[in-house]
Amino acid sequence: MSSPSLPHIVGSVPPIPTPLLDNSRCDAEAFARIAAHLETGGIDAAFVLGSTGELASLSHTCRREAIEASASAFTVPLLVGIGDNCLEESLALADAAANAGATAVVLNAPSYFEISAREMRAYLDRILPVLPLPVFLYNMPWLTGHRFDRETIAHAIQFPNLIGFKDSSGDLDYLRLLVEEAAVRPELTVLTGSEFQYLEALRLGAHGVVGGGANMYPALFQQLRAAHHAGESATAAALQRQISELGNSIFGLTGNPSSVFPCIKGGLAALGLCSPCMAPPLESCSPEVVAGIAALIRQPVPA
Repeated sequence: MSSPSLPHIVGSVPPIPTPLLDNSRCDAEAFARIAAHLETGGIDAAFVLGSTGELASLSHTCRREAIEASASAFTVPLLVGIGDNCLEESLALADAAANAGATAVVLNAPSYFEISAREMRAYLDRILPVLPLPVFLYNMPWLTGHRFDRETIAHAIQFPNLIGFKDSSGDLDYLRLLVEEAAVRPELTVLTGSEFQYLEALRLGAHGVVGGGANMYPALFQQLRAAHHAGESATAAALQRQISELGNSIFGLTGNPSSVFPCIKGGLAALGLCSPCMAPPLESCSPEVVAGIAALIRQPVPA
């Protein structure tokens, strides 16, 4: 069922903000700066065009520019989000990712319409067999309104090009379910999308994290995983507290419901790597918020 040539993605996989020159143009040079910063920090892979990458707000042209720029910039494995309510557009994004040299694609549930679990499985039956790259399924009920149920998870695992799951539900019982289901194929990986639960996710058997804070302080995520695998439980717990405190201090600074996404990009702006500019409808971080993030990054919370 599986192939030894499929990639095995584990560890820290930050969701990369899409750097913009204005509300619609991708900043390719900034992608190069971001990649250099993150790879120096020791990331294991990079995920572009996810929620943090503003996939839903970007034009088709900008999405393709982001794919090409990130593929040129990163040397670590590159995951590309292809979620779209139009199946043909998802396939076109997957083709663009494959042509650019990406490692895998990430597919979330369609949004907008209420759909049944049966319709979800039929959708996967249509799209998974024709994707040109290995695929992660992305569970993000907060934004899509849909959760992959247990039957759908087991159904998806039958597809040999599936290489894992990313879960951003924040529900540890659901994460445990994913780990249990994925165990039937040991090469599958499960990534948590909640950096606040990273240590607990590792304890449950998850293989890594897609944490927004890793864009700003990537070394903390590597140190936590290393401490956990070395059995250094006190050190791992202290690092988890530090990551959580930084996230709690930074992610809500705009006061808006989706503040986490502008604030992650604002963190990169605080490091001088890109503009804080967001695509509408999300509001960009003000200079005051960027300065506040810079101060927090310079003074990490004591472990």
